[in-house]
Amino acid sequence: MPAHRDVHHGYRWRASNIFIVTCITIALSTETFLYSFIVPILQVMLRDRLGIDDSKAQSTTSTVLFSHAFACAISAPITGQISDKMSSRKIPLLITLGAELLGTVLCAAATSLPILIMGRVIQAIGGNATWIIGLATIADTVGADNTSRTLATISMFYMSGMLIGPITSGTLLRFVGYWPTWGTAIAVLVIDMVMRVVMIEKPVENKKDKGVKRKNSITDEDSLLHGDLESTTSQIDHISSVDETTGLLTSSPKSHDSPSGSLRDPDVPSETGVRKHTVSQPSFYRVLLTNPRALTGMACHLTAGLVLTSLDTTLPLHVTREFGWDTSRVSLMFLLVQTPFLILGPLTGWLKDRIGSRVPTGIGYVSSGVMMWILGIPGSGLFSFAGAGDSGKLLYAASLLGLGIARSLTTGAGILEMTTVIRDLQADNPEIFGPKGGYSRGYSLTNMSWTAGMLIGPVLSGWLTETAGYYYMNLTFGKSNNLTFY
Repeated sequence: MPAHRDVHHGYRWRASNIFIVTCITIALSTETFLYSFIVPILQVMLRDRLGIDDSKAQSTTSTVLFSHAFACAISAPITGQISDKMSSRKIPLLITLGAELLGTVLCAAATSLPILIMGRVIQAIGGNATWIIGLATIADTVGADNTSRTLATISMFYMSGMLIGPITSGTLLRFVGYWPTWGTAIAVLVIDMVMRVVMIEKPVENKKDKGVKRKNSITDEDSLLHGDLESTTSQIDHISSVDETTGLLTSSPKSHDSPSGSLRDPDVPSETGVRKHTVSQPSFYRVLLTNPRALTGMACHLTAGLVLTSLDTTLPLHVTREFGWDTSRVSLMFLLVQTPFLILGPLTGWLKDRIGSRVPTGIGYVSSGVMMWILGIPGSGLFSFAGAGDSGKLLYAASLLGLGIARSLTTGAGILEMTTVIRDLQADNPEIFGPKGGYSRGYSLTNMSWTAGMLIGPVLSGWLTETAGYYYMNLTFGKSNNLTFY
């Protein structure tokens, strides 16, 4: 009996909403930590371990970051499709962790460019899947009414990975050396692994109860609204006694789709008298890709990816060449960009709740465009007051801080917008995206937009820097923020 009681108590806290959300938050923070971890030390890796000439450092950096984004773009829709069809998300989360661990080891041990790229690709596939499956797990765990609030809260924590990653790698490389630096990244992954193994998804009976409520909403909506459980049970027992209905509910997805593959009104019965529960895959994407709010969310994520990767690709090499800074000072520059969100995130979230997100987000994008332009001035030779001396260094640091403040108004806008769209659509028609909902596929769209920005960003920023100069590169990317505002 005592043993049973101990198992029961362990099961309760391991399957609690708080613990599940904590585990997913750590997983997302780990992914952002690993992505940004390599940025300050990449130049050292290319020079000392791979033997890349300094004249090819910019283009090689673009290639390495491009490979990460390309892998994310290819894997995102596949991951979202598979995740929405799986009854459990814990095993896929563990698999993604294994991929991240393998990719990290390959990156650390790489002595050639192909091995480094292979490691980044594997790391990207695992990290990308972590985002899609993790966000869907949170949506399933906390419920539609609490999803936006939860995402806004945990965003402060997973964005901390972007802050801690470059600071950790840049500082450790200078003071403790190469392998202890990478050992830290591997240790973070081990902690993540322990958390995911301990985590238990919501009990199976809860998922069944959710399914029972969904079926009951089709046959007797009033019964559900008033919590008439006895009526619900009797109706489900009656449904399960009908052989034809049982066969339809367990048939393949193809048999559930309408002949034309179009969306079907859930209030209209099929020819057999049973309402259909799923739609064809093209219908899902047609619904979201014709929704203005969903497209806005995707545009926000695209721009965020462009700005982030332009900094990752060009900032370390630029400040090393112009100002002579080492990896620890490069890390401090990323600190200036990321810290404002951690401090101002709750305030901007409260502001958006009070007056809506449109105005604060718009101000954020306009301000980001201005800060990106100013960022390109020091060392450009176009303005006498901001050369490579102290005034230029001060202006450069100030513009990064201003960019960080502006980004605190825009970070997370894409995910929240997509979450709101899917929640509202499923509230109007619970079966529009099938019995398991559409959060994974929706997040795969925002993730594809993000990775599209990460895909274009390294190539475009690296090319513009080499052909037109650092100033005009920043001017171009600053205008992309202004276009998002319009």
